[in-house]
Amino acid sequence: MIFQWILLTFGIRLTTPASISVTYSKNLTTQEEVQNAKEEIVHYVNLNETVNDISALKTEANKLYNSHLNDIEDALFDFNSSHCAVEEWNNNRTDSIPHEDRHKEWANQNLLNRKYLYHDSFSLLAAFVYTDQIIVTLTAENKFNQTVYCRYYDCHRKEIPDPFKTSVFPESTVFCARRPGAKYISISKTTEEQAELPIPIVPRIENPPHYFTVCMATLYGDEPKFLQIVDFIEYYKLQGATFFHIYLRNVSNYDRVLLDDYVRTGDIEIIKMHDHFWRDDFMWHNAQINDCHHRSKFFSKWTAVIDIDERIEMRSESFKTIISLLDSIRDPNIVNLHFKVQWVIKGSDTPAEYVNEKELIDEIIFHKYQNTSQIGGFWNQPKCIIRPEKIGMMTIHAPMTTYSGLRRSLVNETIGVVRHYRNVEQRVFAGALERMMVHAPFNIYPIPKWIDELLTDAILNRVKWVYNVVDVSCDKK
Repeated sequence: MIFQWILLTFGIRLTTPASISVTYSKNLTTQEEVQNAKEEIVHYVNLNETVNDISALKTEANKLYNSHLNDIEDALFDFNSSHCAVEEWNNNRTDSIPHEDRHKEWANQNLLNRKYLYHDSFSLLAAFVYTDQIIVTLTAENKFNQTVYCRYYDCHRKEIPDPFKTSVFPESTVFCARRPGAKYISISKTTEEQAELPIPIVPRIENPPHYFTVCMATLYGDEPKFLQIVDFIEYYKLQGATFFHIYLRNVSNYDRVLLDDYVRTGDIEIIKMHDHFWRDDFMWHNAQINDCHHRSKFFSKWTAVIDIDERIEMRSESFKTIISLLDSIRDPNIVNLHFKVQWVIKGSDTPAEYVNEKELIDEIIFHKYQNTSQIGGFWNQPKCIIRPEKIGMMTIHAPMTTYSGLRRSLVNETIGVVRHYRNVEQRVFAGALERMMVHAPFNIYPIPKWIDELLTDAILNRVKWVYNVVDVSCDKK
């Protein structure tokens, strides 16, 4: 090391580690070498002594490259390890939760009581604080209407001794009162038992930052997905969506590179669906829908709750995009747009990797698959766009209850439908192909030309940016 070499060569002696003084032997050849050696040596400051005269240190410090001393600490960093900052919005306390009586009424009606999975813990997923409450989402689905306690923690994860008694309702949801300074939260059956590891509370206090967002149902299974993912995201971006919550169970490493690139550019948030207890991959759908509902409250005015193989397609000259339809809505009682479904036969898997531009264009889903069924009824696997804060409980296909507004506002098929690309492999749901074929006859029905052109360009640009890695010659390597 250069420091050791200087010591040996120039005979430099450090008096003590706490000293800033050094001595030199007389065998130094030039004054320049002495100066160079001094600039390479570590300078020690005795932290046990109080420096009263900062000007004395300034003189010594001027000998160092790129350094100077300040008289006072930056106010942003004038704190120590015991400090817990409490933001102005986080200084509120409440002693009740909104709509408590309605929740009890719905619970007495046994609404959304599933209890089809075994958990002996709550398995916390996420927590969100609003102006009047905190909502905790769970992955457990067998705790319906159980009495529980919200447990609060400060920035050091030290418990705030002020729990709140509540219940699990609807399934996989706990509504909690607010506590000043709470940065983390957990749930327990009693106040005496050890709670699960607390999770951070995500603020949803300010005005919603988005107008239209999309929640994609949990990704899983062995079919390659990079092309489906980029098609899904870029399609809904053309429809006006500005953010996506992507729920993830498992994808290939190749597909994950694309997802991570969308995280990099701020288009998506990935929510990993996992807990300590077994369940088949398709069984995550209920917990995902519930979390999507509460995650979107006061984050977006409108949220589409859909799967990776579903595209809400506008078919009216008056409403060429989803946001043009949303912008036309002035009635505050419209809180759920309920769309019919039209199935498209997807005869094979999408490719596992990007090869070249021509193959990608041929394999793009809306190019390769256009054999489309007749339109189903309003109750045949519909999908919806919701006002999250006005919905009481969500199911996979539609709201179960609302706090205000109409439970269903049916969208006529001349305005829009859901184009559902159904894979004939039937990996998970037996009988899905037969249910789709009931809606025959099928006809070739391409998407509108303007969307085709814009979407093709958007898909190509993103895929090539992520996967078309620029190589260099050997001499440059």
